[in-house]
Parts: sequence; C-alpha cells; structure tokens
Amino acid sequence: MWGRLLVLLIPFAVLAVVLKLIRIEEFFPRAGASETLAKVSSDVAFSAAWLLLWMLLCWLAKGTARAVVFYLAHALTLVLGIFTVINHEYMIRTGSPLTFRQIEYAWNQQGELNALLQSQFSSSAVALLVGVVLGVLVLPLLLGPAVSRLIRRRPHRRLKYVSLAGVAVLLAASVWSAPTVSAAFALAAPVQFAVTPVREALAYPDSLADETLVPTPESTKLVDGGGRHKNLVVITLESQRATSTLPETSQPVTPVLDALAEDSLRPERGYTVLPHTSKALTAVHCGIAPPLDSDNTEADAGSLPGKCLPQLLSEQGYGTAFFQTATEHFERRRGTVANFGYEHFTPVDEMDHFGFNRANYFGYEDDIMLEPSRRWIEQNRDKPFMLGMLTVTGHHDYALENFDLIDFVDDPLLNKYLNGIHYQDQFVGNVIDMFKELGLYEDTVFVVVGDHGEGFGEHRLFQHDNTVYDEGLRIPYLILDPSREGELVEGPANQLAVLPTAVDLLGFELESDQTYRPSLASGEPQGPVVASCWARGKCTATMNGDMKVIHHFGDRRDEVFDLSVDPYETNDLAASTDSAWIAEQTDLALKWYIDTENLYEAFRAEK
Repeated sequence: MWGRLLVLLIPFAVLAVVLKLIRIEEFFPRAGASETLAKVSSDVAFSAAWLLLWMLLCWLAKGTARAVVFYLAHALTLVLGIFTVINHEYMIRTGSPLTFRQIEYAWNQQGELNALLQSQFSSSAVALLVGVVLGVLVLPLLLGPAVSRLIRRRPHRRLKYVSLAGVAVLLAASVWSAPTVSAAFALAAPVQFAVTPVREALAYPDSLADETLVPTPESTKLVDGGGRHKNLVVITLESQRATSTLPETSQPVTPVLDALAEDSLRPERGYTVLPHTSKALTAVHCGIAPPLDSDNTEADAGSLPGKCLPQLLSEQGYGTAFFQTATEHFERRRGTVANFGYEHFTPVDEMDHFGFNRANYFGYEDDIMLEPSRRWIEQNRDKPFMLGMLTVTGHHDYALENFDLIDFVDDPLLNKYLNGIHYQDQFVGNVIDMFKELGLYEDTVFVVVGDHGEGFGEHRLFQHDNTVYDEGLRIPYLILDPSREGELVEGPANQLAVLPTAVDLLGFELESDQTYRPSLASGEPQGPVVASCWARGKCTATMNGDMKVIHHFGDRRDEVFDLSVDPYETNDLAASTDSAWIAEQTDLALKWYIDTENLYEAFRAEK
C-alpha cells in the first residue's frame, strides 16, 4: 500500500510544479531565482501537503476504513491531476486561472463550445491527460510493490503529530503569495480554485451601497421633438479594440473607421462597460448597466429594468431588426434581442452560407449579413427603422477559413486577429455603401461601437473577459450623422452614452425615472467611467480624465496609469499617487458594481 501511495502521489506533485515552471517561463521569461521561487512556492507547499495528508490518513485508518481512504486518494488525485492539466492549458491560452464560474459557464454553453475545445486543445494537453490517467490507474500497480520493498521501518507513533503539524503548515504556506506577485498566478491551481469564491464573497462591502431605487420601465418613453426622424443603424464590432492600443503595423488596420472618425461624433477614449459581448450589447442598446453575472440573465424574459432603444423606437413607429453572423443559440442571443425590443431577428443559421467562409468556431464572415439585411430594409423603408448588426469575424479562435491574409505583424496569432479586425472594418464600409446605393445614407444615423477589446499578452492576459487594461476595455466608438460635422468629445465615455446620444440625434427627448448618461452631443461632461471584469471580485477600472486606476481585489497591488503619456500602460504610478485619491476611485467602481447588483436583485424581487 505504501509503495503504491508514493508512486501515485509523487508524480502528481512533480507534475504540478513542472507545469507552474512552464507557465513562469511562458509569462515571465526573465524571472530570477527569487521571483521564480515566489511564484512556485504555493505549488510546492500544496503538493507536499497533499502527499503527506494521504500518507497520514492511510496510516491512521484501520481495516476497511484504510481501504476506503486508499482508493479515495486515487480518485481525488485523478480529479486533481485532470484539473491541474486543464487549468494549465486554460492559463496558457488566457493568462487567467480556471474558476468554478467559468466551468459552470462552459458546461451551460457546451453545445456551442465543443468546436472551440476541439480546435484549441493541444496534443501536449491530451498527452498530459492520458499520462495523468495512466499515472493514477496503472503506474502504482506496476511500481508500487518494488517501492514498498524499499520501506522497511514502521514510523514511530509520535510522528503522526509532527505530520499533522506539517500538513497544516504546508497548507497555510500554499495560500500565501507575495504582495508584488499576482496571487491568481502564484497560488497552486487547487488553492486558487478554493479561495476564489471566498474572495468573490468578500469583494464588495455593503457599506458603499446607496439606497436602491427601482425604476419602472413603463415610465421611460420618447417625446417627439418634431421634424423628420432618421433611421438608426447600430453596428457592434466583435472583439475590436481601439487601434490606438495596437502595436505598430505594416499598414493601417482600420482605414474605413479612420476616415469615418473625422466626420463622426466620438469620445476621445471609448470604453466598454464589461468586456463580454452579451453584457456590452445590453449597455449599448439599453443605456443601463447589464446584469453583472455569468448566467446570461439578460436573455431571461423580462429581466431588464428598463426599456431599450428598439422598444422605445418601436413605440414611435419604427421598424426594428437585428442581424448577427454568430449562431442563434450562443449565449441565448434570441432571448437577449427580444428583451431589447427588436421585432425581427436573423442569426447566421437562417442565412445562405454558399460562397461565404467560416470566421471562427461559431460564425461566418460578416458580409453574409448584407443581402438579408438589404432585403429587410427594402421591405421596411416606407417608415423609419432601426437596424442592429453584430459582427463575429474578430472573435477568437480567428479561424478565417480561406481568407487571404495580410501581413500586418510577425506574430501569427495577432496577425490573424488583425486580419479579422481589418475585415470588420471593410464590412462597415460595405454597410455605408449599401445605404448610399439605397439612397438612405443622408437619412440615417450610424453608431459604430466595439463590444470589447482583446488581449494578446501585453499584460500577460489573452482574450477579453478579464482583460482590464486598455487592450481589453478601449473600443472604437463613432456616431456618424451625415447632417452634422465631426466632433471630438474630450475625455473618456462608455457604451452607456449610446442610447441618450442616439435619441438626441434622432430628434427625440428621453423621459424616465431612470438615470442615464448625458448625450455625447450635449456638451455635458461624461464624468469618470468605470468598467468591471466579467469575473466577480477580480478587477475593476476607473477612468477619470487621463488617469486610470485598476483595482485587483488584493490579488496584487492596485495600479495607476496616466493614459495621456502612457497609452500602453507600462508605467505604474501607484507609488507616487495620493493613496486617498486611489481609494476614492476604487470605491467609485465598487459602489457602481454593488448598486448595479442591488438594482437587479430588487427588480427581480418586485416582479
């Protein structure tokens, strides 16, 4: 038994440490000995505690209980080994550790994510998983007897007290991380998985909350300001970060948007509210913060505590339709679009795929929308209309099947992403050209806005959900009214300003007991804007003028950047910035989050 236990547990301990060292080399290639030790110490401590714990339990157990403990050690080590490998693969891909909420989300979306998993799971990860299974089920049987023969002496009974103390000390050591090191990276995967729910529960102090005043959606309406009302087109660009956050490229990536910017109403810096598509769509269309959960509740019937642009315009006689090049069921988009008030919804499943290429694991190139949207416009142009369009070509995994790729940068992954962004830019130009061909350009207001950005390791984070730096939060943000001259609005603004600005430009006044951001055309300051990571209690950002404060909830020290001189966020000014001001900005973001959660909770309770 003892030999089999050692053969079971020692390889697991070695695997966990080796995988952490691989991640350190990947994300911190210049880490010295002391930094490497700080980042791997939790894995060493937890692995040692795991080994010592099961040896001790088997030693203390008797008879049948010992057999139960012995086989339980095998079962849990198998589960932990598989989790360790999957977490390693996930961190290599995203820069973030795996949490229970992410596993739950993946399970709920498994039908849509199967293709992604097939395309992203590497052969090395499969080999590691096979190795874990063989290491638990086969290796102890083969090598256990030989190792047992090497163990001749029974340990003294008093050693159990030393062992118990050792387990406690090692477990305590596995939870510690240096304040200068990201705990999410440094902590052993099982420890991080266990402490994340605790950190989430303690993240938002109730003392910051204001009294919750639940708005009544029925109170929100548009008042006709007179005159002829234009059409409205809202194009949401998938995963498209602002070009100002991109590295130097061989040629312009977004020439269409660059040209449109000169004639558009636009903020100096545009931001997403939360870097996740379904949440960003809610902010863009409804002018209110989205539900801050990972359960996709914005798709639940009657879940939004306010009327959104499509419904408000429908009440004024507008026709409304939404088209997307993603599959219908991804994040239950049909339900979300219905909650916005769109009368017509066409996902890529209902479009003719002939002649069009796959862009990624759940959608096709965006030009596939042009013909069906043109048909809808021609059938509904006898009255003003609102058209919503969501692209998909910029979304991970950047498959871009049969695309002729341009060499923007040397990095292959980033280059494929930039080709997707370049394609979305061309799509915007194609939509503009379509409206000119139809004779509707002068009578239409165009909103072109990103849902969120995308990280490529600039701050050791990839993709978008929890990328809180500007590559994840800063987005293209243009509102083109052909009857107006272009205007740059100083400072930051987020997606919540789209609804009041669109209402303003269409010639309506907005009446509501809901509080909205001021219109970008009003001249009123947008004030500080906040953003939150998708994961609860992971990170928030406050953008106040040129200054940005990132709060990491104790994972590591908070950061401060002056974006006017440091747009790539490489020089952290936290040490030289007034700590009281930093705390004030952090509280602003925390209060926004708490108030939003309380609003949705109270709204659901009233229903």
